[in-house]
Amino acid sequence: MKKQYLVVFILILFLLSSCSNKTGLKSTEEQNKNQADNKKSKITISHEVSEDMTKHTMFQKFKELVEKNSNGKFDVEIFPNAQLGGDDEAVASTQQGNITISAPSAALLGNFSPALQVFDLPFIFKDSKTAHQTLDGDVGSNLLKKLEDKGLVGLGFSENGWRQLTNSKKSITSPDQLNGLKIRTMNSPIHITAWKQLGANVTPMSFTEVFTSLSQGTIDGQENPLQIIYSMKLYEVNKYVTLTGHIYDPEPIIINKKFFDSLSPQNQKIIQDAAKEVITLERTLNQNSESDIRKKLGEKGAVVADLSPEQRQVWVDKVKPIYKQYANTIGSNDIKAVLKAAGNSTLLDYMNQ
Repeated sequence: MKKQYLVVFILILFLLSSCSNKTGLKSTEEQNKNQADNKKSKITISHEVSEDMTKHTMFQKFKELVEKNSNGKFDVEIFPNAQLGGDDEAVASTQQGNITISAPSAALLGNFSPALQVFDLPFIFKDSKTAHQTLDGDVGSNLLKKLEDKGLVGLGFSENGWRQLTNSKKSITSPDQLNGLKIRTMNSPIHITAWKQLGANVTPMSFTEVFTSLSQGTIDGQENPLQIIYSMKLYEVNKYVTLTGHIYDPEPIIINKKFFDSLSPQNQKIIQDAAKEVITLERTLNQNSESDIRKKLGEKGAVVADLSPEQRQVWVDKVKPIYKQYANTIGSNDIKAVLKAAGNSTLLDYMNQ
């Protein structure tokens, strides 16, 4: 009987010891995570535009919010003007963790998530309000989630704005007038295909080479939002501006997933909330500056041409085939989901034919 009591007593001691060790281990793990989370962290942000652009203003506000709301846990450093490389390099560096955050054009994320190439397709959105509602809703959220298995977390969609055409030869309102013109595009297969479909001779290149190439006549034109056209003084070498508005160019704010996952939910929320606030700020700044920039371009001697609804429809009809051509690459369901959210019945009906 005494032996039985002894065995029971030993078993109880063993169980208590085991539970204590597990609790202690768990406590140690939590303590180590808390210590790591409280340790000061550096956030490096890279972008390729100048300090007078709204993108830089957006990241300055992000720095202010994150440093303030984290009580100094985060030290945010911003590198503008492609100091750490262009957006192509920034995407790879963010994935690798060499930099923490970047905001490339969605077109450049196509290699990581083909579904994000949907925004390379022309003439999806009728206006900025529709674009913002689509991107901030379930459709945009689901597209960003597709980046996570590639080592990136999408914090939301900032914007580059509406892409417009410029050239050095003539005022253009019809795709037929593009014949023979050498137009620079981003290194995006869909952008390249679209401009070829419209009749241009396409030359993809990094944005950092554009001004020099325009100056030397290597290319005749390019396409970018008005803010970039004005800020980077492209009007000096491209007098003619056509407000095609062919693409609303979202720029997802991406953060290295390993870094983001290392943070506590509280500090993750600080970063997410800051991103949401500065995205709204940038959009507001862009909207307020659009008409002012157009006026300034005129004062600098640029010739700005609008498209009537009838003229715009000619451009839309010209590029329709691209939607079906890239349906398998992007994902037909993803294209249709975006078109439906955008209320684009014309192109949605075309996709369903």
